[in-house]
Amino acid sequence: MSSGAIATTLLAAALLPGAFFQWGFERNAGRFGIALKDRLLRTTGISAIFLALFAWPIHRLYANYWPQTASGDHLPIAIYFVPIVYLSIPLFLGWLCGITLRMDWDWAKGIAGKRRFPTAWDYAFSEMKSGWIRCKLKSGEWVGGLYSSVDSSSHTTYASGYPEPHELYLYPIVEMDQESGLFRVSEAGEAVPGVGGLLLRWEEIDMLSFVANDFQKGSDEKQG
Repeated sequence: MSSGAIATTLLAAALLPGAFFQWGFERNAGRFGIALKDRLLRTTGISAIFLALFAWPIHRLYANYWPQTASGDHLPIAIYFVPIVYLSIPLFLGWLCGITLRMDWDWAKGIAGKRRFPTAWDYAFSEMKSGWIRCKLKSGEWVGGLYSSVDSSSHTTYASGYPEPHELYLYPIVEMDQESGLFRVSEAGEAVPGVGGLLLRWEEIDMLSFVANDFQKGSDEKQG
């Protein structure tokens, strides 16, 4: 193996722990940062932390098994599992941080920071739990529907995240009063259901508000 190939392999091995940590984290917590420079610096920094933690076992492996590796001799079978463990630990820790961040654990929020969301759209829909969304479109029409952060067979909602175009799918939708922009309510005090779902693009939206839990509590609205 040439010196250039060895250097490339070592560089990849050095950066992979940070990349696997980010993959595990973003799998549950969403995208973290926008610019490539920002993501590369974060990957490098996280990799440096893991390399510092793995320094002693890496040194022991190098001292005991590098001569056998370089000469092509047979190695103990357990050695072949080292790369799996080496990458599985950062992946699991990233996954764990992402899960605990979604659960609003303080230590996870401290690690992630307050300004981790790349756009206001991502921040808004990451903070929303379950409730009702009402939108005024640029055409002047009012539309609304149920937004739930918990997937189920009856509530299928989705808000796209960076870097995808800002889109929102609401299901089910509800009928709206086109004069006041309020939800139509039945005699039982419940929202009048519409037909099917609704796909909205940010370019079509003039105003968006979120009503937590009870659509009748206008004081709980979040303007977007």
